[in-house]
Amino acid sequence: MKIEVGESLACSYLRHVKRCWLAQANWKVSEHWERSLSDAELEALFQEMKRRFDRGGAVFKKTKDAAQFLKQGEIDVIGVDQQNGVHAMEVAFHEAGLNYGSVTETDNRVLKKMLRALLILRAYLPPAAPLHISFLSPKVNPAVQRPLEETFAALRKAYPDVGWRLVTNDKFAKTIVKPTLEKAGGVADSSELFVRSAKLLELLGFLCAPEGDEEGEGGSSVGRIQPLVRALMQTLLVDSPGLLSDTEKRNLQDYDYCKRRLGLQIGNFSLIRRIEFGREINEHPRYWSDRYGEFYVCNNWWKGHHCANAESLLAFVEELAREKEGQPGAAALGGHAQAFRDYLAGERRQPGVPR
Repeated sequence: MKIEVGESLACSYLRHVKRCWLAQANWKVSEHWERSLSDAELEALFQEMKRRFDRGGAVFKKTKDAAQFLKQGEIDVIGVDQQNGVHAMEVAFHEAGLNYGSVTETDNRVLKKMLRALLILRAYLPPAAPLHISFLSPKVNPAVQRPLEETFAALRKAYPDVGWRLVTNDKFAKTIVKPTLEKAGGVADSSELFVRSAKLLELLGFLCAPEGDEEGEGGSSVGRIQPLVRALMQTLLVDSPGLLSDTEKRNLQDYDYCKRRLGLQIGNFSLIRRIEFGREINEHPRYWSDRYGEFYVCNNWWKGHHCANAESLLAFVEELAREKEGQPGAAALGGHAQAFRDYLAGERRQPGVPR
């Protein structure tokens, strides 16, 4: 069974962001299932859809009855959340922008997908099941976007008990891709194509959050580990550089040591890097622009890894505090350790974060 990357993204989004206990791509009904609607009720619903939305025969075309309409389709991705809400998603990824022909034909095709999804769900699910039906596309040109928005407004008016979502362009990036990537760090399921692709790009250094966002420029620092990392590096590299021996500083410049000894998940990078080597790797800035003594500090702190990295840095600081007890500046390490503890306590109070 072929799974497109857009469908894989939608599956991962439903599993990890919407917390669906079941998520499946290319979902089809079985002719052997019992339906929740009788043949007469199903046909009545179909005929109602035709009266409201057929647009002179341009949407349903030669489809004459509900049975034929059901047999024609599948749902790209479907999920069931922990409150028994059902999420149906249709995904279209066209590199040049959503296009099924003319603007009108594209709008009609999307409308038909949405109505078929509704008919399928109403036919087989219990009447009380909360329904959420979405159309996802990462690139939709303005000429197509406007009629789609009008179509979804009409769907919401006709079927107000359904959660209709049109997710395109910036909204697709912000509400689907970004939160899924933030959850990807803790996912170990090798069957998820999108998550594995994201991890590969991160490992190779191609996938990093924008530096401005990660540094907290123009936004809140709540829930971010970056200020704690900056404060710790200020103590170790600027205020009390004698706390680290030359060997310890060399270790923090070694990727393998940072990953395997400290357990940091910061991509294929070391925690610190000498200024003379620059901030960029493969033409991308992987270290903050601020200088900490003779070093730059890695800026690759993904939200999905924040708790794991906070635990690793807490263990590092606690061990360092024991070894450097009584030395100048060592008292500050206790404050950094407590800051990491407080951060972890706050994060673990959030829903869905392991205690």
